[in-house]
Amino acid sequence: MALPIALAVASTAISFMGSMSAAKAAKREAALQRRQLQQQIEGAQLAALQDHNTRMQNLQVFLGTNEALLGVSGRGQDRSFKKIQERAKTEAATETDRKYLQSLQTQAKLSLAQTVATEKGRNLARAYRYQAFGTLISGAMKTQPLMAGSTGYQAPVYTSADFRGFR
Repeated sequence: MALPIALAVASTAISFMGSMSAAKAAKREAALQRRQLQQQIEGAQLAALQDHNTRMQNLQVFLGTNEALLGVSGRGQDRSFKKIQERAKTEAATETDRKYLQSLQTQAKLSLAQTVATEKGRNLARAYRYQAFGTLISGAMKTQPLMAGSTGYQAPVYTSADFRGFR
């Protein structure tokens, strides 16, 4: 009689430990995803800054070239050159604003994914812990009838005589 009890207890303990281990693994996985997404956020910020710097350098090259052409042509302060420069500055500002908003949207999506990964890991860990404690309760209920001297729960046995009035 001791072997079935030992096996039931061992089975319950192993199942409990497995569920608790899975809960810890879910938390670790969520932390890894969170770190990975944080790196993507930082990468997006860096890429946005590099794109901005490139746009500003291109604008400076364009304006410098325009000034050089103005000097070579000998036209002095021509209104058409000033209009071209103003338009280039306006377009660069518009593009910079648009790219900045796109960068913010990308960062917001990654931040949301980070929050979702955290919550998903937390919920999965909680589910595994509940499963572990359910295993303990189930194991206790299964072990109780195996213990010596335990009356345990006995399912009633019905005969046809018990159902005479239901015909």
